[in-house]
Amino acid sequence: LLSDCCEFRRSAMGVRGLQGFVARVCPDACQTVDLREMAEKHRIEHPDSPPVIVVDAMSCVRRWYTPESWVCGGQWREYLAILEDFINAFMAAGIKLVFYFDGVVEEKKRDEWIKRRMKNTEEITRLFQFIKTHRKQPGKEMFVLPSALPTFTRYALKSLGQKTVCTLQEADFEVAAYGLQHNCIGILGQDSDYLIYNTCPYFSIENLRLDRLVTVMYSREVLCRVLGISLTHLPLFACLLGNDIVPESMLEGFWHKCLTASPHRNSSYNRRANILLSVANYISKLPCSYSSLKHLEEILPLGSDKTLLCRGVNSYLLPGQQSPWIPPNITNCQMLSLQQQSTLCQDKEIFQVTFFLKLRYHFIAMTSYWAQKCTSHVLYDFPCLCNLCIDLVFTLRPQRSAISWSVICLAAPHSGGVKGSWAKNAEVEIAHELNTALQVGSHQSGVDRENPLPCPAGHTAFDAARGLVGFERTLLVKLLIQQHPKALLSAVLNPFSIQPVFVVKVALTQVQNLVEIDDICPGPPLKPIMPSYFFEQLAKEQHVQSENYCIFNILSHGEIECSNSLEDDYDTEIPGQALIYRPARQHIYSILLESGRGGTCPLVKEWFVYFGNPLKQPDLIQPVRPSVTGGTPNLKTLWLAKGPDVEKQRYSTFLACFHLQDEMEELQALEAPVAGFCCLLAYLMMQVSSLSLEDLNAFLALILCLKGKSAAQLTGLQLAQVDSRAVHLGAVLIRGLTTLLMANSACGFPFRMDDLMPWALFDGKLFQEKYQQSHRCCSMEELLEGN
Repeated sequence: LLSDCCEFRRSAMGVRGLQGFVARVCPDACQTVDLREMAEKHRIEHPDSPPVIVVDAMSCVRRWYTPESWVCGGQWREYLAILEDFINAFMAAGIKLVFYFDGVVEEKKRDEWIKRRMKNTEEITRLFQFIKTHRKQPGKEMFVLPSALPTFTRYALKSLGQKTVCTLQEADFEVAAYGLQHNCIGILGQDSDYLIYNTCPYFSIENLRLDRLVTVMYSREVLCRVLGISLTHLPLFACLLGNDIVPESMLEGFWHKCLTASPHRNSSYNRRANILLSVANYISKLPCSYSSLKHLEEILPLGSDKTLLCRGVNSYLLPGQQSPWIPPNITNCQMLSLQQQSTLCQDKEIFQVTFFLKLRYHFIAMTSYWAQKCTSHVLYDFPCLCNLCIDLVFTLRPQRSAISWSVICLAAPHSGGVKGSWAKNAEVEIAHELNTALQVGSHQSGVDRENPLPCPAGHTAFDAARGLVGFERTLLVKLLIQQHPKALLSAVLNPFSIQPVFVVKVALTQVQNLVEIDDICPGPPLKPIMPSYFFEQLAKEQHVQSENYCIFNILSHGEIECSNSLEDDYDTEIPGQALIYRPARQHIYSILLESGRGGTCPLVKEWFVYFGNPLKQPDLIQPVRPSVTGGTPNLKTLWLAKGPDVEKQRYSTFLACFHLQDEMEELQALEAPVAGFCCLLAYLMMQVSSLSLEDLNAFLALILCLKGKSAAQLTGLQLAQVDSRAVHLGAVLIRGLTTLLMANSACGFPFRMDDLMPWALFDGKLFQEKYQQSHRCCSMEELLEGN
């Protein structure tokens, strides 16, 4: 469950053969459009909203990576400049871009993912054979993306100020939904599924002319006209051609019947094109109804699961859409996941509450739980709440000499009233003494683990959570609301010097049958506890916002994967990067999963590509505690605590993942990017016994000479030849950087993520040059370019 998993290209880019079919058979569906003109038209029609294009980044990465050199490990500064030029071209036209990246490999795609990884392994083997024979980079026909390119592309776009989203499911659904919900002028990508979704226009990245912002727009309407079907038919059409849910292997007999009966067969088309035409002809004659779909499910050899077709059609329905093929009571799991993520990603105002109220020996202590659950769909998600009266959360914020406060509550009266109906926000100015009428009873929350953590507008999820404390007990509170929504507090608000709690400001619901209650009594604070699921929710927030690396996948599923790297399987002296960095990952797993009472952590499933691994099942990896003086800090300390001592703990725990805890003073004296690089290099020298002094000198010369070199200077660097071992070592180093990112995320970010990026630490051609110079035993002065 790692975004890097789709590194060599998403295994199934929509309906097989449909994109080519549109280009060859439906040329009128391929319309050349000027994106500047479309943006201007949007501004005229929607003056209050800027033109937005949502980008399926995973289908664009190959187009973006245009540096001439790709085999040496990546020309990262050149690539960063290319991305900046791409963004600037759209900005100049007043077009905002939103980038989506696949954040998971869904289980239904696991077999396909494995097949793709095996195929990539064969491609890489041929690539190394070519390099060893010709000592140069092969032609574009053997092109392979540099290792970890999609991962670092995500961070590159974020560093360039772009909105990037890492999905909780495969990206195409979320891209299509975002485009529809936000009235985007289009989707930029290269995936024929965007012809199936009924969403905003679909633009081709392959045909984009960046200098003129001209590309091809694929028309669903024209495609349907050529096929003789309607837009409503498209989801069923896609399923009957085979997709992620309905396997092609089940459809061969059906295709044969359609081909036999179709009057549209054309000898000049290939078989796949004729299948598309004949399937369209078949479904054009079906009444658009659920009974027609049920009939198809009966005649198709769908095995034991007769719901495949229904689920397949349903998977193309975006939020708010219905289909005559599907009864309205069938739930779309993708929509629920998207709603959960949408709730998670809303920009919400968050305030610090630095005090608590004691009510009849109970405390009001606000966690993110009730704030997040006060949404219109809460009673559908948790029907058990219908038996409760009202759940109250206070939101307080300083305002000059007074405190402005708001309440949020979920109205679920025992009788009468409208559940979940909303009223205007109640805000009251209160000075030192507050009056109230409250009746309090305790309520143990049993559904907390489903809740996302709110994020403040304009701040990172991690910064927002610093200092947040959760409590076991939430409270049911009945408010006395007078004619004008006010609650009068009686007694004194007593501040306590404990860590602040973040609370989301939400509107007040209509409350009925309210009862006056007793006084507020000051008292000592309840000892805070941190629910275990809290960290998973925080990690999810960071995952979606592209702020951490792998952490949510480990905490939520105990499973991660990593795609192919440019490694020479026949160089037995250098282990696979998956094995080199496994000891570091084991320490990271231990930090994240924290040993239970028995002293053991749950095993982590690893789907990592390396020589000799058939990927028939995941490797089960045991977490191992790192050696940290005083013991490994828990996540509450690493992620939420503040102060210089905590910063030191974060740094030392990070170093302990790489067995370098004793080198902290020396590493801290270096600039952060150099310290991160030296940490990685020291770890490599310990783990790979075959590394020589010449290898070490090459790496050191790389980091010392890279500083100050521009993208243009690195682009102009010419290599007389390419060394295959240096290619392998370059890939190992790049994968090491992703391990640094993982450790940094787990340890509470002792480094800025930007300081661990390859454009700060690595250049493929420069490393090749330094490697070859070092192994030729050139002088140190030449190696360091006279510096």
